Amino acid sequence: MISQILMIFTLLTIWISLAWGLVILFSAVHFWFKHSDFRVDTSPLPYYPKVTIVVPAHNEDVVIAQTAKAILDMNYPHDRVELLLFADNCSDNTYSECLSVQAMPEYAERNLTIIDRTGTGGKAGVLNDALEMATGEYICVYDADAMPEKMPYISLSKK
Repeated sequence: MISQILMIFTLLTIWISLAWGLVILFSAVHFWFKHSDFRVDTSPLPYYPKVTIVVPAHNEDVVIAQTAKAILDMNYPHDRVELLLFADNCSDNTYSECLSVQAMPEYAERNLTIIDRTGTGGKAGVLNDALEMATGEYICVYDADAMPEKMPYISLSKK
């Protein structure tokens, strides 16, 4: 008798746990569908501020070309983007990889500056040098191994 009551209690506990799990799962899915429909308004702006993008790179020859291309391919007016690539005290091919991007025909007319930096200070030194060189109204810093979104500056420029 007691074993049957314990068995029924165990089965009820398991079924109640499964039911609560399903309620939580469906609630999470509902929340995600309700709030994931975030769309950026891509209507043209009356004015696009100039953005200077700084990419400090120390021995990043594996990823720097891909990152630079992704930044240059972003959906923002090309004449309003300045890209400063800093090869900071590199002992690999980071500088030559940056030059290879600059030599590509699709990026030949872009505002791309490559600096082979030998100064001290690491990333902080790069940022200090970049502040002196930047001509944009806004400054953005990307790590060399970070892949930017396609349209990040349109939504930021609207604010």
